[in-house]
Amino acid sequence: MVIYKAKNDVALLFDDGPNPKITPKILDILRLKDVKANFFLIGMRAEKSPDIVRQIATEGHEIGNHTYTHKKLVEILQKQGDQAVTDEVIKGRDAIAKAAGIEEDQIIFLRPPYFSWNYEVARIIEPLYGNNVVMSGLAIGDYDWDADHKWDEQDTQAISAYAKRIVDAWMKIIENGTLVGFHDSSEHNLPGNKHYDNWMNRALPTLEALPIIIDNILQKGFRICKLSEMELVREESARLS
Repeated sequence: MVIYKAKNDVALLFDDGPNPKITPKILDILRLKDVKANFFLIGMRAEKSPDIVRQIATEGHEIGNHTYTHKKLVEILQKQGDQAVTDEVIKGRDAIAKAAGIEEDQIIFLRPPYFSWNYEVARIIEPLYGNNVVMSGLAIGDYDWDADHKWDEQDTQAISAYAKRIVDAWMKIIENGTLVGFHDSSEHNLPGNKHYDNWMNRALPTLEALPIIIDNILQKGFRICKLSEMELVREESARLS
């Protein structure tokens, strides 16, 4: 059983961080708007930016596990076996907890990279996370805009155009209980992934879209909460195979 939605309220989810350039700015927005979010961090990234991870924790946001290297768990299982899946998840959890200055058991939610999941992975993960595996809908519009890796942060017109796409797409579907998925960073520059100099710019459109989306959610009368504060709905994964 996995989590796609809640019975009430709305959650903001940020994957792939921390990003030294973008995550602190997202934290500034959240503080200004007085809302709490959920950050699913990559363990390897957490090790490189522990000050940001500690800030996320200190400011009262939910910290979740997005594994250590952001590899697909199904592929890890197929190529390396059960123990490699367990190691990837535990190593991510432990690295994030150490960076945050919290206990490992305070990281109660796992979000599988790419939503890579099947019955065998679920069997392996259940002793670690039970039914606290978060899927939600795909993050709309903010995970593929930089596919050519040629982003110029001075191109404010393009940033605003993508920000509008993100806002328009999400606001059509957000309702009470929605888990709103974003990215504050990228898997690029991690081992085994493509390298490009501007990887930290990936979330610039998301950064611009975020305060608009928060305002719209609040105007609809919904609360924005941490996952641990919500009545979550658990169901069979649509991606089980």
